[in-house]
Amino acid sequence: MFKRMFQFLFFAYLLLAGVQYSALPEVAHELKAAARSGDAEAQLILARKYFEGDFGSHDPAMAAHWLQQAANQGNADALNILGRFYLAGLGVERDPAKGLALLRAAADKNQAQAQAYMAYAYGQGQGVERNAAEFLRWTRMAAENGDARSRYNLATLCLTGTLVPQDIPEGRRWLELSADQGFTQAQVDLGELLIRGINQPPDLVEACKWFAIAGTKGHPQAEKRLNQIVEHMTKEEMEEAAHRANVWLEAKGGPR
Repeated sequence: MFKRMFQFLFFAYLLLAGVQYSALPEVAHELKAAARSGDAEAQLILARKYFEGDFGSHDPAMAAHWLQQAANQGNADALNILGRFYLAGLGVERDPAKGLALLRAAADKNQAQAQAYMAYAYGQGQGVERNAAEFLRWTRMAAENGDARSRYNLATLCLTGTLVPQDIPEGRRWLELSADQGFTQAQVDLGELLIRGINQPPDLVEACKWFAIAGTKGHPQAEKRLNQIVEHMTKEEMEEAAHRANVWLEAKGGPR
């Protein structure tokens, strides 16, 4: 079950893409000056700019350099991303042990993505001995700190009674949180849960909403289930489901 649930890749590009910065050319000088003066946030932004080639070419080595400067100051995001660099050998010599150590340091600072990786490591035995208790502990910490995938994973554990006592309401709560963050599989599974009506009456309208949202991202199961359940809904119910889906998509900035 661990392999099916937690086998996923972490891409440094996607992590760096979450760092916000101004793309205006005139800020480059000020950004570099701030980074050189020891501003950890500026160092993190500068790492992204080097990684994305904003100074002329993709330069993972310079990205790693500035990540290291920010990590030296204890910046949790820098520790997390630099750890992924060492795991993958991006801009540095590949060193899984050092990468894991950096990720653990970030996780200890409550960096949610790093905590999610620690859960993955203990679940898969990547650099550590497989340990169900540690896997569960890090999953719960990452979920509580807002990691959408970890919230989905914890929901699955609660719903199936794996490693924890089965708790349908708690599982649904985590599933709803993950789905609302835009995690597609959580949206699909929440739709299935709503159709089945476990521990509560079925709710086709809300299920249709989540299938429709997941369907905008091309999820084949969502599209299939949406086509199936609309056959059992009234026109008014379908309109309400569409309205709810559009409200969510507009609020989250997704397709409409």
